[in-house]
Amino acid sequence: MQLLTGFHAIEEALKRGQVRGYLRVSGTGPRIKRILELADKIGLRVEKAKSGDLDAAAPDNRGIVLTLEGDSRPANDADLDEFLEKLSKPEALVLLLDHVTDPHNYGAILRSADVLGADLVVVPERRSAHDTDTVARASAGAVAWVPVAVVPNLVRALTALQENGFWGYAADMAGIEIGQAKLPERTAIVLGSEGYGVSRLLKETCDGSVSIPQRGNVESLNVSVAAGIVMWEYRRRYAG
Repeated sequence: MQLLTGFHAIEEALKRGQVRGYLRVSGTGPRIKRILELADKIGLRVEKAKSGDLDAAAPDNRGIVLTLEGDSRPANDADLDEFLEKLSKPEALVLLLDHVTDPHNYGAILRSADVLGADLVVVPERRSAHDTDTVARASAGAVAWVPVAVVPNLVRALTALQENGFWGYAADMAGIEIGQAKLPERTAIVLGSEGYGVSRLLKETCDGSVSIPQRGNVESLNVSVAAGIVMWEYRRRYAG
């Protein structure tokens, strides 16, 4: 069972559909009214609740909670092999997240991935943030839309992408500046956390590495900010 409490997260989950669960409501207001209208459209059960009961179940609630029942894998749950089999367009952007365990960073990356049109985000089963209310809030609901593939091994996932025409680039401070990098039509960007960076074997599997020019004094950018910059540079070249 998973609880969603953010307005954006609940709205986008209902817009995406395929929701198994129910709403519990104790508050009023225009945002809650809009959510109730969306719930009515898809036939989702709504229950009245006391504010104290909601506070006990989900302290961060704003008068409404979406309870996802059973297998709470998101509707955007993706399979890497199926993605590659169905991929027919020449241009595609994939992100692989290595050691990105902070849910706020993960959510922010998903938000940028939605805005900038990433085709797939790949995360490992271990050493990764996964879908939580914090991720849903940080992503402003984008977690409901961005295809995410959970894989047992990122190296094998990157190799599979390369075998299907992708070029893999690790985001690394020692890499070529992103503005000068080739970034082919099918590009896979590997991002690691600030603390660990990209794992050695995964970096060695990449076709190269890219960096973001820095003019300040701190050592590196937050991984979610770096992800947004790299995706923007790709989209600057491939607007489709």
